[in-house]
Amino acid sequence: MADAHAEGRGLFHRITGGVTERVVGVIDPDIVLEQVDVNAVLDRIDADALLSRVDMNALLARVDVNALLDRIEPDDLLDRVDPDRLLARVDVGALLARVDPNELMARVDVAALLARVDPNELMARVDPDALIGRVDMNALLDRVDLNALLAKVDIEALLADVDLEALVRRSGVPELVAESTNQLAGSALDLVRRQLVALDVVIDRILNRLMRRDPDAQPVGPPLLQVAPAVEPAVARRGGARLSVSGHYAGPVTRGVAAAADVAIITTSYTLGIAGLAFLSGIFFGSSLDDLSGRGPLAVATLAVWAWFYSFGSHAVAGRTLGKGIVGIRVVGADGSPLSVRQAFVRTLVFPLSALLFGLGFLMILVQREHRALHDLIAGTSSVYDWGERAAEMPGPLSAFLARQSA
Repeated sequence: MADAHAEGRGLFHRITGGVTERVVGVIDPDIVLEQVDVNAVLDRIDADALLSRVDMNALLARVDVNALLDRIEPDDLLDRVDPDRLLARVDVGALLARVDPNELMARVDVAALLARVDPNELMARVDPDALIGRVDMNALLDRVDLNALLAKVDIEALLADVDLEALVRRSGVPELVAESTNQLAGSALDLVRRQLVALDVVIDRILNRLMRRDPDAQPVGPPLLQVAPAVEPAVARRGGARLSVSGHYAGPVTRGVAAAADVAIITTSYTLGIAGLAFLSGIFFGSSLDDLSGRGPLAVATLAVWAWFYSFGSHAVAGRTLGKGIVGIRVVGADGSPLSVRQAFVRTLVFPLSALLFGLGFLMILVQREHRALHDLIAGTSSVYDWGERAAEMPGPLSAFLARQSA
């Protein structure tokens, strides 16, 4: 009985299997799937229960990851990702807590990384002002232990690589010191010059009174050197500035001090020169120069020749000797034109004439309206105040006094 029942079931399965194969062969699966509501089917599936029955390890072991990645288009995938939502779901603290920075940096080739970075391009994209503006410098310095920082600095090694000489030159300190020294020396020299000018002016006004001359009618300088006053009389009256005397005829006191300075320079340079020649003559020739270093006629004649060349050469080249340059006067033509070589030669040649007859030629500087000596009249020259790049000035009180007298 059981065998008959089993045989019946087998026959039924064979019949239904054959029918199913014929139906599947005839029916189009696409037509069937179109009639299926996939969403309704998925709604009836318990995804959690389904996944709990899946062996993920076995599943992943059968997946070819490389082939899978080859079939994925990264750009399309990233376009569909919302970075904000993704980052919102990431616990950054927990993520960083699981990262070992030391191990991470150990695996990074810093040199290779920096070699791929263009510093210029990186700095071009950085706004230093904005970056520094965001830094609280006070808070930063408060957190820095300057003593500990300086203790770690090898000052000697640091200075060993510094070219201090070049650093000083680039800082302009030598020029600053030189300029300050020059200004200090120039200020002291100008102070002395102003006092000499003041004495000239006072003596000139006294002599004009004695000779009953109108001070305002006297010529102040050669025509070519006459310019408008550097300071308005009203300003000088208030004591706010000094009157300029650049290009005015030099007075007797200034010219006398210049002559005394030149005499000292001539005698000193002659003495040193003769001493040097005597020393060299004794070494190379075994003889001395007693005739030149004594007070004999030869010594006097040699000194006179040296004085003549000193005066002529200085006037021909610069229009002034060293002594005149110190007190701030210059020799020019009678009309104010630059001194020519011919005028310098004639002036030096006839200079001794002013010393004749008890120095009457020099006394003409006091009484002559243009303060010209005899040798100036013969050579057609005159001496004027000239302090180079700076204006020749009278002292402030004297400037204010003269301004009030002319008001």
